[in-house]
Amino acid sequence: MNKYCVNGFKFQTEAVSRNKKTNNSSVYIQGDVDGTGQTIEYYGVIQEIIEVRYSGWP
Repeated sequence: MNKYCVNGFKFQTEAVSRNKKTNNSSVYIQGDVDGTGQTIEYYGVIQEIIEVRYSGWP
């Protein structure tokens, strides 16, 4: 997929955002605290969107 909307948020890949006025392909996730007490932060750019569905899950 190139675009995906979930919980009121719209995400799109870098390729889709490249020629637009606004960019919505960057992501930031605050991770766990490491051994020194610092919070690990992850930054990235969405290259591909994959939807996973688990059959049998409620």
